[in-house]
Amino acid sequence: MLSPTKRTLDHDLPLPKRKALRPRENTLLTPESSPVKSAIVDISSRIKGHARRLNFSQDSIYSKAKSLFQRGARNPDLTSLVGREKEASILNQFLETSLKTKVCNSIYISGPPGTGKTAQTNLLLDYLCKNSDGKIHDIHGTKTQVLRINCMTISKPEDIFHELHTSLAGKCPGRKRTFDNLYELLSSKSERESLVVVLDEMDYLITKDQQVLFQLFHCASHLKSTVLQTKLIIVGISNALDLTDKFLPRLRSNGFNPEALQFMPYTADQIKQVVTSKLRSLVDQDKENQGTATLLMHPVAIQMCCKKCATVTGDLRKAFDICYKSIELVEQQAKQREDFHELTLSNAPKVLISHVAKVCTSTFGDSSQQKIMNLNLLQKAVLCCLHNAERISNSTSPLSVNGLYDYYCTHTLPVVEDLLGKIKKGEFLDIISALESALTITLATPRASSGVMDCGNKRILPNVSYADMLKCSEEVGILRKILLA
Repeated sequence: MLSPTKRTLDHDLPLPKRKALRPRENTLLTPESSPVKSAIVDISSRIKGHARRLNFSQDSIYSKAKSLFQRGARNPDLTSLVGREKEASILNQFLETSLKTKVCNSIYISGPPGTGKTAQTNLLLDYLCKNSDGKIHDIHGTKTQVLRINCMTISKPEDIFHELHTSLAGKCPGRKRTFDNLYELLSSKSERESLVVVLDEMDYLITKDQQVLFQLFHCASHLKSTVLQTKLIIVGISNALDLTDKFLPRLRSNGFNPEALQFMPYTADQIKQVVTSKLRSLVDQDKENQGTATLLMHPVAIQMCCKKCATVTGDLRKAFDICYKSIELVEQQAKQREDFHELTLSNAPKVLISHVAKVCTSTFGDSSQQKIMNLNLLQKAVLCCLHNAERISNSTSPLSVNGLYDYYCTHTLPVVEDLLGKIKKGEFLDIISALESALTITLATPRASSGVMDCGNKRILPNVSYADMLKCSEEVGILRKILLA
């Protein structure tokens, strides 16, 4: 029997449709600006049984306070961040001199993360550009264009030249623009007299031979002031502290001398000054209760937050996060009250040290052993001395700070003097302050005392157990000597 005739693919199946080929366009790897994002759509109203609730209630005092500590919050009327007045003055003087004299120039800003490098630069430029619209601004009598580029968004260091070129001249068909194209553009006549380029995260432009950075700073040297029609002023920002030692010497050996500005980590007093000034602005706004209004955070809570952040990182952003979360914690508790939306600075529950401690614990970790491991050797030694004194002492009342120092001099020092040397009284008090900030000890004021008490007379109690201290010191012979002496 014959098999049935099979269909042939050529006659019975439809021909596949082919997509029309489109010519490729030369597009930027990094767009000129962030793409325009569509508005956020709330789809809950489209789901059966759900409806969108509109909230027309007035912002609570806690919402206003939290907005002060949101990252990116700026005041366009200020020229300097609190605690960064000196750095702002140096940067402002650099820009003013460069623009007024119409010369090429460069400055390299370095410092650890969270020290206000980018925030201070943006704040000052926003202030200088606030009275003019469009791309060209009249700054210090000079027609100036300002470009701000985060180098982290650039795929290859060499693309920075194309990025700058397209920002100045618009999109160009064909190949990517190089340093020579950018140099030619700056050499030709233009409406702008000066160009300020902020290169944030500049260490992303580092190459093996550092040629990209060298070419950029070469353009911004005083030697090019008579050649370039558009005077280039570079403000380079980087977290890499060693870039100063690796990069600047090569520039200087070739006759280029960029200025250098270093942002140091915030101290506890500087962080306290920033946080207090932000909270004080709420008091100034509350005109109805000007006489009775107080800060939303208790001074001791502020102090704890600032000391903790200064000890661990010196990062101001971390302090802002802790303040924000602490205020949010109190807000959640206060929402149980019927008069929540009528609360003012005068009667609203305040952020206490317990709230800040809870947030700090979740932020920096709550392990006692981790707290001990984060201490340096001298801090661990004093903590071991405290545990040793408590173990040997027959007294039920806790030691004072002065009493602990006396114990250290008479009992601990003879055991470790050859290895650690003697800790002077001033250094000892600094260590006690650091231990308190690290939440490894508690300083308490005796009930009988009144008024302000000297730190030396305060009672000192360990905040970590003897067992944890013993565990963390088992591999460090000198600490075990102190602990078991």
